[in-house]
Amino acid sequence: MPSPLRKNSNSSDSLSSGRSTSSRAVISPEAMQHAAKLSEVTASYIILMVTSGILAAIAMLTNSIPVLIGSMVIAPALSPLALVAFAIVNRRPKLVRKGVVSACCGLALAVLAALITTWLLNATHVIPKETNLLNKVLLDERVSVGWYSAITAIAAGIAGMIALTERKTDTLVGVVSALALVPAGVAGAITFISADPIRGWGGIALLGLNAVLIVTSGAITLLVLKPNVEKP
Repeated sequence: MPSPLRKNSNSSDSLSSGRSTSSRAVISPEAMQHAAKLSEVTASYIILMVTSGILAAIAMLTNSIPVLIGSMVIAPALSPLALVAFAIVNRRPKLVRKGVVSACCGLALAVLAALITTWLLNATHVIPKETNLLNKVLLDERVSVGWYSAITAIAAGIAGMIALTERKTDTLVGVVSALALVPAGVAGAITFISADPIRGWGGIALLGLNAVLIVTSGAITLLVLKPNVEKP
């Protein structure tokens, strides 16, 4: 029969091992839980992404920078990609899948909302279809891959990971992330409905590239900073 002293020793070793494992993780369990909670596909997440897509479509069709910025402020696009980066560095494949599904769901809803909005505005002649692509500077910038968009995505990934790991407010950082994501998908949607599939695919390609850059730069930032690893 094992002695109580032996049991206490085993329990102590187990706790010590748990703490050691936690301290070796690049991201703390609390930060992972926070990111996972923010990445839930809830009713509010769906509504905010749909609204963001609607406003982004209106902004691009009217060349309105204030409306475009407003659409990015309300878009919770950073959290799912941050969860993917967190899960990659902590080797949590289930959470990687959760983040990817949440991000794809939200961005797809934003693009779909932009498609419907553009169709309604064209069908009611509020904005004639033939003017969809006429002198639309905001749209033209987001249907092809450019260095400025890549740099924006990389900066968003770096700043976003730091903000979330330090539990700082991520609203303003999230605006930069959303600016690299939602407008590209929306621009693709508008050009598709305007019978310009080549530029439409350009917008979708830019959306995918920016998402990959945000996750990659975020993961590298976490591996370099190691926010949950005790410094000697």
